[in-house]
Amino acid sequence: MAAGSRAEILGKLRAAVPRHAASLAPQGTGFRVAPAADAAEISVRFAERLAAARGTLERVGPLAGVPGAVARYLADQSLPARLNVAPELRPLLDFSDGALAIDEALPIADGRAVLAGCIAGVAETGTLVVVSGPEHDPRLNYLAETLIVLVGAGQLVEAYEDVWKRLGVPGNGIAPRLVSFITGPSRTADIEQTIEWGAHGPRRVHVLISDETPT
Repeated sequence: MAAGSRAEILGKLRAAVPRHAASLAPQGTGFRVAPAADAAEISVRFAERLAAARGTLERVGPLAGVPGAVARYLADQSLPARLNVAPELRPLLDFSDGALAIDEALPIADGRAVLAGCIAGVAETGTLVVVSGPEHDPRLNYLAETLIVLVGAGQLVEAYEDVWKRLGVPGNGIAPRLVSFITGPSRTADIEQTIEWGAHGPRRVHVLISDETPT
């Protein structure tokens, strides 16, 4: 490219920037225009968006109700009463009644479901946010056909920006090595535009919302 042509093109680009910059700049301190929603509204919106993504949901009250809710869900779906429980949830839940066979082995097979935790449920899309770490094995979120996720009511947030704030990013916090966003069951339409469920992850995503936050 000749020097004159290059200078002409750059000059046109520089002239165009001031004309559009004002319309692109965020208003105030962020991009969110609507006022922040309260906890009840966030919970309702999360349930609606999760359902739109083909996920299902049950509210279980205290954590003590989680094992029974898991057993009922598996029975309703005609699935085996076998469960792999994420390490961070094992000390918090009591499965001693024997209604479910608890198995910690990997890989997950034979129709076994997984009960996992998360760090947040995002109301604007019905998305579950999970992270890696010493007590958070990311493989559990993808290896089973049936993924059951325990979400504390205090873990529901309005938008993705709230997730990063909880993680301390940006700021002085150190982001986890892996942050995954799960919106409903896995699906693909790559072959003949026909939707296939469970293509790259769980075929079913069921959420249990507890009044208590699992910590």
